[in-house]
Amino acid sequence: MATFGKKRAGTTGAPSFGKRPAVTSSAGVFGAPAHPAGDLSPEARAFLEAERSMRGQAAPAAPSSIPMPSYASSQSGETQGKPAGKPVFGRRIAARIIDELLILIPVGIMFMPSLTSAISALASADVGSPEEARANIEILKFGAVCFLAQALYGTLLESSGMQATIGKLMFGAVVTDPNGQKPALGAVIMRNTLGRLIVNLIPFCGGYAVGLFRADRRCVHDLIGNTMVRARAPYAAPSYSQVFA
Repeated sequence: MATFGKKRAGTTGAPSFGKRPAVTSSAGVFGAPAHPAGDLSPEARAFLEAERSMRGQAAPAAPSSIPMPSYASSQSGETQGKPAGKPVFGRRIAARIIDELLILIPVGIMFMPSLTSAISALASADVGSPEEARANIEILKFGAVCFLAQALYGTLLESSGMQATIGKLMFGAVVTDPNGQKPALGAVIMRNTLGRLIVNLIPFCGGYAVGLFRADRRCVHDLIGNTMVRARAPYAAPSYSQVFA
């Protein structure tokens, strides 16, 4: 007969429903087993081994930083300018022609009446006459306005985030410093003022032709401004995994 509440002395294998057997260890299922391994079923042992292995695994390491795009600094994330490729020469000449037309056409329309009369006066005036002097002054004014407009146009666009005039944008060129980074404002101003003045004064476009004989394709105004014209490298947009990593 089974006893409810106390275990009969000397009886083995009889169930006991009143008292809970003493636990030999206070550790739960995530620590050491509460019973010796021999007292557990194979399923229980497998479960505990699986729990221990899961707790022993290291958490996935978080990436130290999101990969930065090619146009940003890996230290501060600040924009350094548009990415640039190899130095170019042919496309910069084509771009310069476009930029010259973009300035010459509107300025020429604005100066058309005075410029036409000045050219007519030069054709008919005597050498050294006041008419010839006035005509020369009108032509010099037209040239000065064109030069200043080109200098302002080039400085504003090449020092901007585009680093290029409209002509350079059309032909895939960009102005950089010798290291391929965005040039300083002072370098762009020097390039488009003193540099342009000197390069245009050299006969037979010699100031531009210098770039043909240099590996870095720098012309005289590039050397004066410490700049370079390179191919605009294609922009590589960050991938989905880089953005949401």
